[in-house]
Amino acid sequence: MINNLSSNPVYDLCLSYQKTAALQAAIRLDIFTTIGDQSLSADDIAKQSDASPRGVRILCDFLCVIGLLQKESNIYFLSADAKRLLDRKSPYCLADIIDFYAAPEIVSRVMNDPSAYVRTGGAAGMANVSPDNPVWVRFAQAMVPFASVTAKRTAAYIVRRAMNPRRILDVAAGHGLYGIEAAAAVQEAVVTAMDWASVLDVAKRNAASAGVADRYRTIIGNAFEIDWGENYDLILLPNILHHFDRPGCVQLLGRAKKSLNPDGSLFVIDMMPNPDRVSPPEQAAFAFIMLATTPQGDAYTCEDYEAMAKEAGLVLVESRALPPTPQTLMVFGL
Repeated sequence: MINNLSSNPVYDLCLSYQKTAALQAAIRLDIFTTIGDQSLSADDIAKQSDASPRGVRILCDFLCVIGLLQKESNIYFLSADAKRLLDRKSPYCLADIIDFYAAPEIVSRVMNDPSAYVRTGGAAGMANVSPDNPVWVRFAQAMVPFASVTAKRTAAYIVRRAMNPRRILDVAAGHGLYGIEAAAAVQEAVVTAMDWASVLDVAKRNAASAGVADRYRTIIGNAFEIDWGENYDLILLPNILHHFDRPGCVQLLGRAKKSLNPDGSLFVIDMMPNPDRVSPPEQAAFAFIMLATTPQGDAYTCEDYEAMAKEAGLVLVESRALPPTPQTLMVFGL
């Protein structure tokens, strides 16, 4: 029997929800940005956060335990990870993603009877949430810091390959960053974003902020049902196929093929584990959230996507990782 609780993985896993709760509290109270480059006492942090000194002290001590703060003589300062990823002054700040990852709609579906969705091989999850539910807007807004680097890397690929697409379709655009970064990289490009109406409002605001609103169009509706248009030079499928089973993926890939011009390209951007499906950890773990929140979604490997694209009549051109993100870009043609 393991007596040392700090080395007991079962104990740690059972109480992992506490880490999420502490992180959420710290972000909502803006503790990481309040500390920033300073070293502050719990009383100082409490005053600036408008919170109880006792509550802040206990929270900050817990944040030290989990490695996000450091402490010397009752003075707290940020760890390297917190400074880079949680201080809003950092260009790499990911604080807002907790608004979606720890949203009640997500947590309740993941934690409510997990054995049930394991038995059935999936769950209704987010599939039964209506298109106008505020959670989708929250998702679009929260994922901006996560998607920003991947979108920029994708746009850089377009530039390096001198692709110069004039007509771009961004399917399930969400925040719109993939199409927006492509438009910023190719001055002649016109981007059409497809998604639900409320989500596209977020994308249009982001397009305006990026200075590409005059070249940004929208199509409202379900990607399986509405007309995509045709003769696109580039179609983007960023982080959408993992929501569906293989026939669903093939169907969307087939719709993309019909909408491409003969020399066009299709980009699939997603979390892709290795063939062993247990590495790398972040990509492999993504399959579990798909099990909990979709009826038949999965984390597909590059080999899976290549096979599905082949069934849809597409040919793999190139596959490349997009570090420092956990995402992979796969390029297909006719």
